Amino acid sequence: MKRILLLTLFMSYSACAVEPLFETPEDMEPTWIDNILSVFGADGKFDDSKAIDMSYLPTAYYTPEKKFGVGLLMVGLYKTDNAAADEQPSSLVLNSFVSMNGSYGVEVENMTFFNQGKQRLLLDVELHNEAAVYYGKGIEQGNMDANLHEFDEQLYSFKPRWMNEIASNYFIGIGADFIYASANELEYMATPTPIDSSELLPSNFSSGVVITSIYDSRDYRLNATKGWLFQVDAGLYQNDQFSSFSTYNIELANYIDLSSAPGLIAWQVQAHFTDGDMPWNLLPTLGGSNAMRGYIKGRYRDEQMMMGQVEYRLPIFHRYGMVFWGAAGSVAPKINQLTDELLTSYGTGFRFRVKDNINLRFDIGVGENETNFYLNVNEVF
Repeated sequence: MKRILLLTLFMSYSACAVEPLFETPEDMEPTWIDNILSVFGADGKFDDSKAIDMSYLPTAYYTPEKKFGVGLLMVGLYKTDNAAADEQPSSLVLNSFVSMNGSYGVEVENMTFFNQGKQRLLLDVELHNEAAVYYGKGIEQGNMDANLHEFDEQLYSFKPRWMNEIASNYFIGIGADFIYASANELEYMATPTPIDSSELLPSNFSSGVVITSIYDSRDYRLNATKGWLFQVDAGLYQNDQFSSFSTYNIELANYIDLSSAPGLIAWQVQAHFTDGDMPWNLLPTLGGSNAMRGYIKGRYRDEQMMMGQVEYRLPIFHRYGMVFWGAAGSVAPKINQLTDELLTSYGTGFRFRVKDNINLRFDIGVGENETNFYLNVNEVF
């Protein structure tokens, strides 16, 4: 999960510029905002002569679940031996946070490109104790405000992935997941009444093996302006509280530069299917800052999920831009029931480019029964 930030990282990499609404003069002097960002190392440059080019940025963020918080973001960029000059750099991102309601945590993402990008090693680590919500399973339960349960979620997650290119832009990978989750201070908010979390949301440890198939022709992994992504992940897990279960995740995304017109169109389809006795923390969900903005994360969850979203991304001038989007999705106990009832959301957002094509985003998402505000970094997909 990407943490929501006020100041953020950069990964300097050349990409084809999307046509803006207004051109920025070539002789434009740096603004006071440019000067402030430079103090924190956000100068838009990558020094590949260093073993690792680090930046240290103080951060602030907001989510409907955790409210406002502060933290420290550490970003390192580097290239391995024999890396091509135009190859995007490998990255190490460490994000720590603490919020006003007592949530805290640290998240590490490390992507290393080997042999001119033909092999990739991805390491994801997440440790947190943060505020979360549970409404039950399914859309009907999620629609009922009286079902709200609040709790503190403890999560310890380690997910390594190794990917090897077997054809142009096509990778096959293998990885492992190790995930521990528990719920504390569970409270039914309609009363409010404390509840024994071990009965409704029992602690559990899951481990599994994941096989990955990826076609990735995007020009930039974190904020693409052109190309395709088609990824399929299949995982087989064992849980210490449940029998074995399996997951099947699919993502298809495309980015279309409008060329003669300002901006670009980006669209994405996600599907998360499961089989077996799923623990509560691994049920597919809708909501949050990345999927179906407008709904609080965790409000809608069930065994199966599918959603799609379309964005119009419009650079306006210099570092500033806007985004307009719409989304639709559903959760259900069975795949053939995913079309029985659809949720929709829409919204708009302001963009501020902090480095190259890396944006800070301010989004307002409107769902069918709630509206939420997000501060985040990078585009949603």
